[in-house]
Amino acid sequence: MKRIVRRSLLWRGLQALYSPGRVVSKLVEITPFMPFSLKCALDAFPRPYYAYGVVQAARLAQKLDIKEIAVIEFGVGTGRGLIELESLQEQITGQFDVALRVFGFDLGDGLPAPKDVRDCPYLFRRGLYRMEKDTLQKRLKHATLILGDVQDTVERFFSAYSPPPIGFICFDMDYYSSTVSALQMLKTTHIERFLPRTLCYLDDIVGPDEACHSEYSGELLAINEFNSAAEDRKIAKIHGLAHKRIAECYWADQMYALHLFSHPQYNRFVDPEAI
Repeated sequence: MKRIVRRSLLWRGLQALYSPGRVVSKLVEITPFMPFSLKCALDAFPRPYYAYGVVQAARLAQKLDIKEIAVIEFGVGTGRGLIELESLQEQITGQFDVALRVFGFDLGDGLPAPKDVRDCPYLFRRGLYRMEKDTLQKRLKHATLILGDVQDTVERFFSAYSPPPIGFICFDMDYYSSTVSALQMLKTTHIERFLPRTLCYLDDIVGPDEACHSEYSGELLAINEFNSAAEDRKIAKIHGLAHKRIAECYWADQMYALHLFSHPQYNRFVDPEAI
C-alpha cells in the first residue's frame, strides 16, 4: 500500500477535481482550528482510516463505560502512522473522555527476507521500509515502540505492558508470515483484553496493479486462516462503509472488525438510532 500511495498522488489530485466531497475534506484538513467533529464527519485527516478506526473505537468504549483503550500499529516503518495515531490522543480524550495508549510493533531493520511464495516476494524484499530508530524515538511523545520479531514481542505484550482494552489495530506487516505472527495476539483466551468489536485496518490488501492481491497469499490469506481456525471470533469486512461517508472513501475496502462473539459485552445494546 505504501507504494500505491506514492504512485497515485497525481491520480488522486486529478480525481479530487471531480469529487467535491474530497475537495472540501482536504480544505477542512489543512484549515486550522476546525472542530474535531467536522473533521471526523469529512474524514479530514492525513490517514482518514486511522482516524475512523480510533474514533469508532473511542465511541464504543464510551458507550461501554471504558475510560481508556489501546491502539496498535503492526509495521511502523518510518513512523508516520504512529505519529498520526499520537496526534489523535488529545482530540479523542476531549471528544469522548476516553484516553488512548498507542503501541507500535516493528522489527526495526526493515523487512526480513520473505519466507515463501505466500509472502509475495514479487512485491516485497529484504530491507524495505527500514526505520531510523533514534530519529523516530525522539519524535514520539507518548507512543510505545516495541522492537523485535513480532512472534516474540506479541507473546510478551500483555504481561509486559498491561494495556487497556484494544480498540483499533492497523495491520501493515506486508508479509503473510508476519501477519500470522501478529494475529496470535487476537487468539488470547482473555477476550476482555479487546473491545467486543475491535476495528482493524488491513493495509496490504490494496496495492499497485502489479500486486494482484488475492486470498491465497499475504494478509488476506492470514486473515482467512485465522477465521477458519477460530470459532468464537472472526475478522470481517465492514460492509457498506463507503456509502456512509460524505467524502469519497477510497479506504473502505480495507476496514474490517474483529468480532468477539463470546465477549461479555458483545451483546450490550449500543445502537444510538434506536427509539
